[in-house]
Amino acid sequence: MDIIQRNFLSLLRCGAFDAHEQTEPMSEWKWNKLYQYSQIHGVTPWIADGIRKRSDDFYLQQVSPTLLQKFYDDTTARTEERENEELTNPLLNRKLQKLAEEAGPQDSTFSLLLDIIAIARNILTQGISLRQLIALGTTVRSHNRSIIYEVLTTWIAQLHMQQMAKLEGALLMELFDFDADEIRFTEASVTDKTKQVVQDIFQMTQKNASEWYFTQGRSIFVRTNDSDAMMWHVKHSAKYMHYYPSEAVTNFFRNFTHSLSHIEE
Repeated sequence: MDIIQRNFLSLLRCGAFDAHEQTEPMSEWKWNKLYQYSQIHGVTPWIADGIRKRSDDFYLQQVSPTLLQKFYDDTTARTEERENEELTNPLLNRKLQKLAEEAGPQDSTFSLLLDIIAIARNILTQGISLRQLIALGTTVRSHNRSIIYEVLTTWIAQLHMQQMAKLEGALLMELFDFDADEIRFTEASVTDKTKQVVQDIFQMTQKNASEWYFTQGRSIFVRTNDSDAMMWHVKHSAKYMHYYPSEAVTNFFRNFTHSLSHIEE
């Protein structure tokens, strides 16, 4: 992980979770690169909060006022809007809808399950969403007492998503310094595979962001003007399939069909 990525995650931890860390010195070019990362991942408001909280940091005081103002001017919404989540695997989705009927819309344990599912769907289709992980981490820390983790782990097992839940927990530990004891919905640990997944977060460049667009909803797919996006999705799905195989296959074919319909248009 290079210095831009380290400062990016350090400020994100500070802005989102009040972590106290020192900023490393960077050139103006690298600070601009960090700003691009924050824009691509939609987390600029948290980075701005991190900068405000460290206003006395010597190295942050070296950043130009013009660039700092770019961070402060961002009005991106901080909350993730989650629609009624469903799974593409018919058997698993029937189980999920039955759980929804039994739990009710105000159940905080079931709401956390939906957050975990939303992240899983996003990982299988688009990649890691830092915004979703921040929302998950915030819920885990702020609503910990209202969540019945014994029930939640049972639901995760019924939906066959234990490996995906472990990955999500490991990402909270690696990216945002959560302790294993805080992540009570799974037995997570950071491994070399976790670190490889983290590197995927920084593979999207500004060029990627301009070529690809995201269609949110029941089918989420990424596409560009040529066949590169299709090949990317095939490789991406194969890479993460083992984390949630029972959902990954049906998820891929639904989104593949959805993509073809757009290409035909």
